[in-house]
Amino acid sequence: MSIKKRITMRDIASAAGVSQPTVSLVLNGSQSIKLAEATKKKVLDAAQKLGYEHKRASHSKGRPKKIALVINGLNHYDPFIEAVNAAREAAWQQDRVLVTFDYSNDKLLAAQIQNEIEQGEYDGLIYASSMTRALSPNISIDAPTVLLNCYCKDHADLPSILPADKLGAYKVTEHLLAQGYHRIGMICGEKWMDASTDRLNGYRQALINNDIIPDEALVKEGNWSLKEAHQQTLALLDLPNPPEAIFIGSDYMAIGCYQAIAERGLSIPGDIALVSFDNQQVASEFTPGLTSVELPYSDMGRQSVETLIELVNKQPLMSPTIKVEGDVIVRESSVRQ
Repeated sequence: MSIKKRITMRDIASAAGVSQPTVSLVLNGSQSIKLAEATKKKVLDAAQKLGYEHKRASHSKGRPKKIALVINGLNHYDPFIEAVNAAREAAWQQDRVLVTFDYSNDKLLAAQIQNEIEQGEYDGLIYASSMTRALSPNISIDAPTVLLNCYCKDHADLPSILPADKLGAYKVTEHLLAQGYHRIGMICGEKWMDASTDRLNGYRQALINNDIIPDEALVKEGNWSLKEAHQQTLALLDLPNPPEAIFIGSDYMAIGCYQAIAERGLSIPGDIALVSFDNQQVASEFTPGLTSVELPYSDMGRQSVETLIELVNKQPLMSPTIKVEGDVIVRESSVRQ
């Protein structure tokens, strides 16, 4: 099952040219920080134009219902924090408090967290991973459970919320083909990771479906590294028949790609077009702006709560696996001049 993304605060931030925290302050009517009226208007106008609906839930008094979200390692700079924030917001809209636990590979701490959840009258558990992967949850409780950004091969019946990375890669490669680019290179992440293999497979499938045989000489492994992406971009440019466009596996790696192209005195997209994946804020701040597939963490976090509530209410699920699509955000880097 695949679901279409909704308008998020990050979409509004990009449209209004402000940060996501600023959007949150405006939409939630915060009085703690004084914002310029012009900034507020930009945010509200962008929200209205995009059709964003900010729901305010009514909340019961007394002891709150709780949902546990358990994750193995997360820092404040990880883009996956967006999923956690969206889950918290969605839980509160459902009149529930999301309590987040991070056990960071500590088995004793994991055991203590499990004991806390079992004793704490939680409605259910969201078990999350900041990296899309197969795993066996180290914490298990006798309550509804949803997996966020991960899946369990031994328990395929456990609902899993995953990014539709293959589809996103397919769509952004199709975008390049529609622009008239046919010799398309790719710089992927580490090939053992689900995100890398899914994005690589989506790229290849788009080429095959357009009667183009993938050329493995055009595929380089960038290991999610800025430095590696820089070197691999130079390697692609040095080929006897270099690519017309490059699909980079992440916005972070794209920094190295931009640097390499500038070093060679080439222009984007005049000499070579670029697209990427993740649609982090940096994508809109490149010159020229970088076309990128949105990594739908906010929608995934929200969907994990909604799925858990369905389980709590004993509602049947259409499918145990829900893949969330991210839009292709087209900017100047890939539009043929």
